[in-house]
Amino acid sequence: MEKIDITLEDISQIFQENGYQSVIMDNKIELSLNVREEEVKLEVIIPEDYPFTFLQVYLKEKRSLSFEVAHMIVGNRLCLFEEASDRHDYKNYSQIAVETLQRAQELLGKSKEKGNLSEYPYEFLDLWGKNQSMKIYSMLEDYNSPTLLDSHFFENKDQDIRMVVKSPHVSLGSIVNLCDNLSLVTRKYSEVAVYLPVEEIRLLKPIETIKDLYYLLKDESCFPFFLNYLRTHYSSSKFNLIILGIKNEELPVKSLVALTIPSMVFPKEKVKKEKSMRGIIKFNKGKRVRRLSVEDFSHVRVLTRGGAGVPNRDVKTAYVVGCGSLGSFLSKSLSDTGDFSKLILQDNQSLKSENIGRHLCGVDFMGYPKTLAVASRINSNYPAIQIDTHTHSFYREFLGKEGNLIKEEYDLLVIATGDENIEEQIIQLLESGKIKKPTVVAWVEPFLVAGHALILNNRIDEKTKDYIFDSTGNIKIGITRDPAQYSRAEAGCQSRFMPYSGFDMQLFTQNLVDYLVNRKGLEKIGNYHYCWIGKMKEARKNEMDILPKWRHQDDQSVFIRRIDE
Repeated sequence: MEKIDITLEDISQIFQENGYQSVIMDNKIELSLNVREEEVKLEVIIPEDYPFTFLQVYLKEKRSLSFEVAHMIVGNRLCLFEEASDRHDYKNYSQIAVETLQRAQELLGKSKEKGNLSEYPYEFLDLWGKNQSMKIYSMLEDYNSPTLLDSHFFENKDQDIRMVVKSPHVSLGSIVNLCDNLSLVTRKYSEVAVYLPVEEIRLLKPIETIKDLYYLLKDESCFPFFLNYLRTHYSSSKFNLIILGIKNEELPVKSLVALTIPSMVFPKEKVKKEKSMRGIIKFNKGKRVRRLSVEDFSHVRVLTRGGAGVPNRDVKTAYVVGCGSLGSFLSKSLSDTGDFSKLILQDNQSLKSENIGRHLCGVDFMGYPKTLAVASRINSNYPAIQIDTHTHSFYREFLGKEGNLIKEEYDLLVIATGDENIEEQIIQLLESGKIKKPTVVAWVEPFLVAGHALILNNRIDEKTKDYIFDSTGNIKIGITRDPAQYSRAEAGCQSRFMPYSGFDMQLFTQNLVDYLVNRKGLEKIGNYHYCWIGKMKEARKNEMDILPKWRHQDDQSVFIRRIDE
């Protein structure tokens, strides 16, 4: 491929040929634009991967301008193209270079005439706390109601202060996992913060002072809550953190930003009336607030931006027994759907080196109980999912030594142990009516030639039992004859394992969860056998002993059969 080498001199020459007076200074092109009788100085930088990306244009002396500029990127950079979607036509780079300055001229002209102030609500989030090093992590779940928040201050390994702000109902386990995933090592102290939803007013200008904040909130339904927060919790020695939820027309979540109230002049006696609080605000109206950006970890926001879209508002809980390869990937897939905002995980084993090649969790969790490892891993993607963990043997549930199986409130029970004794006991409890919730019993065959799931939405009847069990009471469902012949042993009598890959396990679990949740498999009346065919072609090649009815099936095909009629 021919090297494309475009220099600053080349771009500067293009500018000059099109009537722009430009000079090169300190590896930048400097020039001025006349914007409605006002000189605006710009700097143009060639990015490292130019000409495949756009030139970068910065305001050189923003503070000297007589007007606010819309469409800015962090660091006084003008936002002139939609870089995530616009393609830079590198073959016509000279034409695009001139168009870049033309767009800058148009943007600055509209800004001076205040013709694009209505566009500020779409960009204020980038500008809000751009120069602040303080990191705030929000675990707020209800965007619609003003709320007092728990605000926890931590140190990371570099001794930088970080804040975790959470709704009171967010679980302690989620906070522990979040701090662990963010390497927050030392808890410093806690305070009370406040969340205020802004519903009526569009944010049309930057919030700089207490006066700006007052005019933003004074006509909002949350305003009395704000006054009461200041009256009861404000202190000149505290951080006095306020989280604002700014209405977003395009998303179901509000845009979160933060600010701190500066040291205000307060009367020595306790403020008792709302009217007095209004007077205090007016007296301190010129004091400047400190703006801070927020990393929003709420479940609805995370799923809206990077998951399944808008999450299900009907909060559900899944109880997953077995956190090995199958259970760990099933737990993650259930979380990914957005239908489950709480998980209960149960397993009495710890993660070992032999697990990590086909498990959701890796070497950084070796030695952890599998339940805690999976919880931490899922919380790294979905910090606000509540995850409860049990590390005792599940047999204790059947022996009457624990009561979690019956007492826990859940919407779905998933058995992913591969243990026929557990599977048989669960089916007996379903038959007796002691378990009344939809239950999925899942397992896989050697080399993941197939994965199976019993989807038990109805009480167990004789037809269901006849389909599942043979005459000796063992589960007879499978496509390989005598699966045990394909097990492997590394060393010693306790090292035997069933061979399959983590990649194939993820294919199976994602297909199964897609059927259960997205294709409403859990909402159907009846009991079903779900069979996912994996590496059948490879099984035939290796002459595995496959039952005749399955030998000619295609890889990654699915068979679903109702088994109670």
